[in-house]
Amino acid sequence: MFRIGIGGLCCIRGWWGVKKRTVGALFVAGALVLGTGCSSGGDGPESERAAVDAYVEALNSRDADAMADLVTPGNEAGDEIATLIKGHGGLGLKVAKADIRHEFGPDFASADVVARGKGGKEYKAKLTLDREGGSWYVALGEAPGGASPKPTSA
Repeated sequence: MFRIGIGGLCCIRGWWGVKKRTVGALFVAGALVLGTGCSSGGDGPESERAAVDAYVEALNSRDADAMADLVTPGNEAGDEIATLIKGHGGLGLKVAKADIRHEFGPDFASADVVARGKGGKEYKAKLTLDREGGSWYVALGEAPGGASPKPTSA
């Protein structure tokens, strides 16, 4: 009862009374659902605060790969990540405050972060965040060619 049609699609006759067009439409719809998955965009954090928390966690675990996953897509930040981890990695930081503001529209934010580490040592950082494809990223490093990574305040 099965025949292979053009493009490898199955043409089915007599299978629950389903016609060839219906099977083709179901195949296309299924491919679209599987192709897009259930996510709303990129693979990064879905909120500004989640990006801040992931940044601090990457510092705490001294995880350069996790930190690189947080960098704005297309930016080159290997040297900056190494410097950050060398200077502040492994301190057991816990975010005490993250003041997040949107000054350039809904897809860009700045975060003034205050965290405390072992022994009460304070860590402060001002992060620039940007949203691409539904995910939030930390603007570290440089875009290829030496361009600045997204808007900065003047």
